[in-house]
Amino acid sequence: MSLSLLAGASAAYSQGTINWTDYISPAGANPGFTITIWLGGSETPGGGGSPNNTSADLPAGTATYTGTALPTSGYEVGLYVDTTATLVSGDVASGAPVATSGLAGAGYWTANASLTATTAFPAGSLVFTELAAWSTADGATSYAMAVSEGVANGLSGPSSGTTALGGGSPPATPGTLEGSGLQDFIVSTVPEPSTIALGVIGASTFLMRLRRKQ
Repeated sequence: MSLSLLAGASAAYSQGTINWTDYISPAGANPGFTITIWLGGSETPGGGGSPNNTSADLPAGTATYTGTALPTSGYEVGLYVDTTATLVSGDVASGAPVATSGLAGAGYWTANASLTATTAFPAGSLVFTELAAWSTADGATSYAMAVSEGVANGLSGPSSGTTALGGGSPPATPGTLEGSGLQDFIVSTVPEPSTIALGVIGASTFLMRLRRKQ
């Protein structure tokens, strides 16, 4: 899997690190973390602490999805990081992800390399994260580009801001997405024009040509 990092790192600044795998196995008091990305369909939210997760996720929820798990080819997942929920959502809407990954299995990625954050996020700081996924059919490398190109895309919404970055000297363990509050989300497919819509377009074109001849 390829990871793309933002440029501008400074050796003089203690940079934070983050491990963004979406499969963290439970260990002791560690509850683990697992979410799934879905393609198309709809969601029926459940109750409890993670209403958008299914019973197979960690933390478990009671939501159900009518779509299919995002396939392993043709799609990419992006990680966005910033200091507030508003800022990270703005990054998703208009900027480049801190890192991207392909899918390792249906509906999930395992980009568990420890990423070095940009100079804006020093080691030990608390950050908000957000995930997005999109089709790479037209060469999209970010959520914003996918939206502008009209290809399938979706996003998780910002985390709770409880991810503490690792790093520093001596280096602390990289922060993870566990406990961040991120949940399952849907990548919406771009609907094809309906037969009726195509008919209306054709009729309109015919009438315009007819008027020009008159």
